[in-house]
Amino acid sequence: MNLQLISYFSFLIFLVGLFGVSFYKSFLSILISFQLIIVSALINFFSFSLFLYSESVWDKTFTLLGIISVYLLMFSIVYYNFATGGKIRDKAPFGTKDDYVLFKLDKSDWWGEDTLGNN
Repeated sequence: MNLQLISYFSFLIFLVGLFGVSFYKSFLSILISFQLIIVSALINFFSFSLFLYSESVWDKTFTLLGIISVYLLMFSIVYYNFATGGKIRDKAPFGTKDDYVLFKLDKSDWWGEDTLGNN
């Protein structure tokens, strides 16, 4: 594969992630869109390291540390949301506050009560 084809594919994934961040309003969809942006950066790191440094270990180490740091940041955001009881929705900087429903759980979610037929 040539570098131009890999760059086009990575740019396409980046645009899908950027569209997801700007279009969706649910917290989980925004995180998944950030994951797509991270994957496109990862593809760029690996493709450029393949063509620039054919036998180096530093590029893979740098890429691994970058991925770990970004995923730790995303984990800390999700953990903060879970630890505050889902109150990150009240501090939303944009949009309506009811769209962020990642950890809004009811009793029926834990006990398995079916409430669909009780109309």
